[in-house]
Amino acid sequence: MSDKPKYEELEQELNDLKARVAGDKFTMAFKVAPYSMAIVRLIDGLIIEANARFCQMTGLMREELLGRTTLELGMWDDPKEREVIRKIVERDGSIRNFEIKDRFGGKLKHGLYSAEKIIVNGESCMATTVVDVSELREAQEALAQSTPAGPAPMTNPELEVKTRELEEVNKALRTLLDQTKNDAKNFEQRILANVEDLILPYVSRLKNTPLDINQRVYLNVVETNLTDLISPFMRMIGEKHNELTPREIEVANLVRMGTTSKEIAKLLNISKRAVEFHRDSLRTKLGLKKSKKNLRAYLASLN
Repeated sequence: MSDKPKYEELEQELNDLKARVAGDKFTMAFKVAPYSMAIVRLIDGLIIEANARFCQMTGLMREELLGRTTLELGMWDDPKEREVIRKIVERDGSIRNFEIKDRFGGKLKHGLYSAEKIIVNGESCMATTVVDVSELREAQEALAQSTPAGPAPMTNPELEVKTRELEEVNKALRTLLDQTKNDAKNFEQRILANVEDLILPYVSRLKNTPLDINQRVYLNVVETNLTDLISPFMRMIGEKHNELTPREIEVANLVRMGTTSKEIAKLLNISKRAVEFHRDSLRTKLGLKKSKKNLRAYLASLN
């Protein structure tokens, strides 16, 4: 029997399929968007993907953009603007029609910047759109210089039209992302239903057949982990305590099931001393070191 729990293989397959469904739909919308769009890493602005309109606006080929940061490419007239945008998106999940000054193709341009926070390969990123309003801003500034009253407010009808169009693009993008999430959720529910209806009943039947001690221990673990797919303890504790290592999460799951350190060592093919080390680390990271709480009871309460 493979040392890798079957539920991990099923969960990985599920995540791969979900990513594929989401990726296909998003890629289509990304490519045909009427405005320049790019996907950048939130923390540092590393460009992960860019559409044809973005390449046209920057004057750079796609291959020249990918893998480089917007700061590295000198796109920001004021680098502090990128940090302001990053903090807003980190806090609120999105930003709409933020006026910026960018340098594209060596020219200073005015743009309306919008972004939506998304997750790409486990990393926080932004799906960004930029509308070039340089000509409108230049016209307004020229008008302001000839008007004693000072700069005129941005009420140009063409700008208002572009703003509404950009809002429609953002609305369509949010709708697409929501639909993708719903599709992935429905697909996940079908997978979990199949596990419950088509796999667990046969595991129960197998338990009623003659098994030696080792086979019964392995089967109990398989049954519990498949059950966790339906009520996923390991995913939940990983999200709640992201400082835990994959091995600690695995040990925590087995401890919750009432498995002894000796049995855990045999199941994971590690020493009993290593298991005790992981148990001690779990108590520390879960805040139980100075508490009288039992580790198994605490883990069971999380479920």
